Amino acid sequence: MNVAFGVVFGVFVAAILVLSVIAVRWGVRRDRLSRTRRMAQGEVAGGPGETPVAPGPASDGGAG
Repeated sequence: MNVAFGVVFGVFVAAILVLSVIAVRWGVRRDRLSRTRRMAQGEVAGGPGETPVAPGPASDGGAG
């Protein structure tokens, strides 16, 4: 009984590891493609014609 559990659990762990690697590789590939497209279109932050905006609360003209 313990041997069967060990085999099934080992297969389960191996499957999870394989799926994790596949998911990470897919995500990295999609990110690279997306960055390449944005660079080609000139849509990167700080690109020409784009003014960077400092993070913080929106200025509505009134005191909070």
